[in-house]
Amino acid sequence: MELGLDRVREVAENMGLARPAPFVFTIAGTNGKGSTLAAIDAVLLNSGLCTGSYLSPHLHRFNERIRISGTECEDESICTALAKVDHAREGISLSYFEFATLAALDIFARERLDAIILEVGLGGRLDAVNIVDADITLITNIELDHQEWLGGSREQIGAEKAGILRRGTPLVYGEEQPPASVLTQAGKLDAPVLCRGKEFGACVEAGAWRWWGRGAGGAIRIEGLKKPDLPLPAMAAALQAVQLADLRITDNGVRAAQRQAGLPGRLEQCRDRTGGTAVLLDVAHNPAAARRLAERIAELRAGLGPRCKVAAVIALLADKDMEGIAAALNAQVDVWYISEFEDTRNAPASVLYSRLRSRLPGAEIVLAGEVAHAYREAAGSGSDLVVVTGSFHTVAAARPFTTADAREAL
Repeated sequence: MELGLDRVREVAENMGLARPAPFVFTIAGTNGKGSTLAAIDAVLLNSGLCTGSYLSPHLHRFNERIRISGTECEDESICTALAKVDHAREGISLSYFEFATLAALDIFARERLDAIILEVGLGGRLDAVNIVDADITLITNIELDHQEWLGGSREQIGAEKAGILRRGTPLVYGEEQPPASVLTQAGKLDAPVLCRGKEFGACVEAGAWRWWGRGAGGAIRIEGLKKPDLPLPAMAAALQAVQLADLRITDNGVRAAQRQAGLPGRLEQCRDRTGGTAVLLDVAHNPAAARRLAERIAELRAGLGPRCKVAAVIALLADKDMEGIAAALNAQVDVWYISEFEDTRNAPASVLYSRLRSRLPGAEIVLAGEVAHAYREAAGSGSDLVVVTGSFHTVAAARPFTTADAREAL
């Protein structure tokens, strides 16, 4: 990985991509970026606006990364854009992600869009997405992950992610207390900071929820919202972002988005294709994400009954915190199926098994080999709920064995 924006910015200038759309949202953070992007996109689309969205990584095919008004771009459009990037780079070296980002921006620039939503791939300051000046920036949260690239503390990681901030541009922060490094950068740029729990927030009431926050004209409250398919923090931050935007947001757009926003592999509720067992797919790959997954498992357990048995299929990259993830999920998991996927960065199942056995000596743990085998074993075990987690690779390997429609809710 060759860090720095000079190369990708030069190619973007060659392609005339300084301003690929009239309005830009840029989203950074450790967890929940894709869910927040999906929530913003759903509100805008249901308000009658045309959007472009760019997210990563993909689960099954590259086209998932680049969408026009909610629809994945076709191969021909992507290939044309990649060819234009290759021509415009004039020998300048570009990474996979930089190629993809420039291709997405080129596609967006050729469409008549009202807004685009860009998800940062890694960090923020040196990420290719950061060549575009945002009108609204969002940081979902900051936790320890990718420390080898971003630093070993929340303050260091916060400084990197705060690189997406722009002078005078509002920052929507998805938690109550940002690291001091984020607030310092915002202060230098006179960028207003709106934090969940302070300037905006959400309250759950009898199966529904209400949102409160700020718009251009002052305080706003929206009552009687249906529980969203996406995590509530992501939806709350998305609503704050769109209320600040100079866009035609409708009440119907906000309400319709609650049940129409979703992403494959992010707290995706489905069923096993063969036996109909309830399945929950989530790409959680650090302890913070695992804690949110545990909350959703607890909700589903309550609905499935007091004797509900939960089986977890897990496989991780070698640099991930297996012990921290296991600690977050353990209270909600009855049996673990330890697996592995094909990737050079994969943690062997035997290694994960040993680490988990040391961390949870009394737990029921099965060494199950590759993900597909582990999933089939878990789905046929008589468990009431199968949870697949640990990585995009893990979910991608198991998802073809489940119903594909996330709206087949449990």
